[in-house]
Amino acid sequence: MPDAGATANSDQPINITFENRGDRLIGLGFVNACLKIITLGLYSFWGKTEVRRRLWSFTRINGEPLEYTGTGKELFLGFVIVFFAVLLPVFLGGAAVIALFGKQAAGLYQLAAYLLFFMLLGNAMYRAQRYRMSRTRWRGIHGSLVGNPQRYGWTYFWTLAAPFLGAALVAGIAAAATAPTVGGVLVMLALMAGLWVLPWRANTLQGMITNDMRFGDSSLTYSGSARPLYRRYLFAWGGSAFLLLMAATASILVLIHSGLAKSAIDLGQLPDFSKMPKDAPYLRSLALAIFALAGIWILTLILAAVITAWYRANQMNHFAKHTSFQEARFRLDATGRSLMWLAISNWLIAALGLIGGLVLGFVVLQYTGAIPDLPEGGAPAKDPSVLPVLLMAMPVILMTGVASTFAQFRSTRYFMSRLKLDGPVDLDNVLQGQNQGIRRGEGLAQVFDIDAF
Repeated sequence: MPDAGATANSDQPINITFENRGDRLIGLGFVNACLKIITLGLYSFWGKTEVRRRLWSFTRINGEPLEYTGTGKELFLGFVIVFFAVLLPVFLGGAAVIALFGKQAAGLYQLAAYLLFFMLLGNAMYRAQRYRMSRTRWRGIHGSLVGNPQRYGWTYFWTLAAPFLGAALVAGIAAAATAPTVGGVLVMLALMAGLWVLPWRANTLQGMITNDMRFGDSSLTYSGSARPLYRRYLFAWGGSAFLLLMAATASILVLIHSGLAKSAIDLGQLPDFSKMPKDAPYLRSLALAIFALAGIWILTLILAAVITAWYRANQMNHFAKHTSFQEARFRLDATGRSLMWLAISNWLIAALGLIGGLVLGFVVLQYTGAIPDLPEGGAPAKDPSVLPVLLMAMPVILMTGVASTFAQFRSTRYFMSRLKLDGPVDLDNVLQGQNQGIRRGEGLAQVFDIDAF
């Protein structure tokens, strides 16, 4: 007969580790990219599944790996169903609106479509997480997400839409009684003020999704408050607001200097692009303006990632600190400096992949002689061959595929190697949870391109 201390002895410490095998992902990224090219993109669902299986297997709990049991077929079916049930009707509806009511009604229809997609965004994220958890197993026991996707999606929508719409409404009323310049400043200030809702919103959504999580029949719980997040958020908010203001000012100056702003005001629209090649000075001005605007906003995004890194690290640590499983509590050792380097280095990897693909594409074009010769007068051929485009696109897809797969590995390694669970867990009493009967993958999230690798 077991003694009275047998139950207590079943409590075990939990050790989470991550196997550093990025070399196995580089080759996989290359193979996936090749198969994606051969199948015209169809293999991407199966490629994504294989990447997940590798990353899950690298994650070990007490030395035993996680198992991902999802399939490419499930992801493909989920995408197809959402495409025909959501995307295709929206596109056909837009065409019908234009045919019946003219292009004037197209703007209102597009606004309604964007609003619909935003309302579905939270629902898509929740369903994607639910699918991944249902396909994650450890020691044969699977995870689950037992809440309501519609409830989470609605909360995701109104917690952002209501504050911003309210602030914009107040600013709009105030702007109507002032000069246009003052009104524009008031609207911008109102939108910036609306950003103060983000820490509370993130904490609310984190609590909802965490309290719905299960491992077997045991639940996770979240008890965090948004109040501790605001101290770090003050710096992130102020720095980001300053960056956006500087970027907007620089963009306006570029448009004015290039003459694009004046042309748009005078003509009520941008000039006829079909006539631009006949106006070489204007075409050069347009190209320089486009490159300048792209540079301004790329630099802004990079600097914003740097400025907000400390807040994001603090938020992630806060979420982990207030998440518990049985009597054990999670802990994440993220730092602003390391998170900043992770974001910047992953961007550099993506940029190098793109540049490498373009360089390799030009080499292939030169070697194969597929670059078309310009006829007399320098005008391009009327019916250019698609071969140069294909020869350029294939190296780009290959290199960016390898780069993105390696970046996914680095991000997963960063978080899983820093995640800890402090305290014992009674693993012997964790039983298998109820099967939710999920048969398809995260179709909505794939359509919106927001699902995790």
